[in-house]
Amino acid sequence: MRKTLIIVGALAVAWLTILGADAIVANYEYENMVLSYWNLADKASTIPQKSEYLDRFVVALGSAQLPDHAAILLKTPDNDVSQNMLALKSLQGRLHEIQGMDVQSFQYQQAIQQITAQEQGEASNMLAVFENAWYLSHHFFLYDWIGEVLFLGLGIIAVGAFLGAAAVGED
Repeated sequence: MRKTLIIVGALAVAWLTILGADAIVANYEYENMVLSYWNLADKASTIPQKSEYLDRFVVALGSAQLPDHAAILLKTPDNDVSQNMLALKSLQGRLHEIQGMDVQSFQYQQAIQQITAQEQGEASNMLAVFENAWYLSHHFFLYDWIGEVLFLGLGIIAVGAFLGAAAVGED
């Protein structure tokens, strides 16, 4: 019995280790292939530069083969990937629209303020939808609540198995 519990605990720890390593790789993949373009657009100080990076972000999302929703259950318009892409493309269109404006004009300054406000506050939910959809599509076992349940469950199994093995004593 003790050996069985130790094996179960070791297997749970091994699976936790594999999931942890996969989480690191998955985070790197998402950051490298998709999110880095958004971050660069956010950091850029000129409209042409912001627009270029945002265009790359839209292309990266478009080629990421995302599912229709960033949810398995309780699908809503807010977690609908295509609706969020429309919102993103409206920001992209706004950037393209103001590229031709005079940088000294009042309209240009207003547009910059609107875009900055949208990037800083209003975009976080949209970005979360894209990230969750990406994980759902590419790393299912790390997706949102599924990953949390797996990590927690495996942790409980590992601790329980090792505590049980200690309680049983020698074979």
